[in-house]
Amino acid sequence: MSEHTVVRRRLISILTHAILILFVLVSVLPIFWMWMAAVKPFDPSVNNPFAFPTSVTFEYIKEAWTTGRMGGYMKNSILVAVPRVFVVLLFASMAGYAFGKLKWKGRNQIFYFILIGMMIPINAMIIPLYYNVQQLGMINTLQAMILPYFGLSMPFACFMMRSFFRELPDELVESATIDGAGKWKTWLYVMLPLTKPALTSLLIFEFMWSWNDYLLPMLMVYDDKYRTLPLGLMYFQGEYTMNTSLIAAGVTICTVPIIIVYSIFQRSFVDGITAGAVKG
Repeated sequence: MSEHTVVRRRLISILTHAILILFVLVSVLPIFWMWMAAVKPFDPSVNNPFAFPTSVTFEYIKEAWTTGRMGGYMKNSILVAVPRVFVVLLFASMAGYAFGKLKWKGRNQIFYFILIGMMIPINAMIIPLYYNVQQLGMINTLQAMILPYFGLSMPFACFMMRSFFRELPDELVESATIDGAGKWKTWLYVMLPLTKPALTSLLIFEFMWSWNDYLLPMLMVYDDKYRTLPLGLMYFQGEYTMNTSLIAAGVTICTVPIIIVYSIFQRSFVDGITAGAVKG
């Protein structure tokens, strides 16, 4: 290998790493600035939101949790996100197995019909959805923010799980059938454990979408005791508009659960995304 080739490869490597570092900084800087603003004392006369703090205080986070009622909003967000994620994962795994591995009449036609849900934006369905929820008497309840998304989330979830199930060897199903396992036992004990990367990826996607959802809670909930974090944060900002440190503390509280969930499932999430990319 010539010296010119070695130098060229080193320059390409340096340039590549420089670009990657730049993207990391661009991604991390807003979060770092937000956390820094949350622990920085606020002085409206000399406050510079981009200045480094001269001292650190957690009073704003405490005030946002108590006076700003972020604790109650977080409880509602958890009560909405957990059943939504659990039910979507359960039904998507069963539907993915049925569409990806089982042979039955009309399988592809029904699957394509379900995919139509991915092509219709929620904005086009929000008015009939609101009237349906109203007729069911669920306005101003947590159920109004949970039940609709069982259907709204299923098209993408079915598509993702079907793609993963289709790449698993058919011999696994045949071997389980020969050993006397029915369709349910084959799904539960043979196929489902192999889809852990895909389920983890779907879990993170659904949790983030549920946690950050703003439109549906805004339309379905008027009572403050049922508001989730994104909706509560809007009113919180309106009440404390001039205090950027208090607003940053509220946003920090909103982001912590997502970071925790991603940190726990990071390895499986990356495996799931990589597997999907390799298998096409």
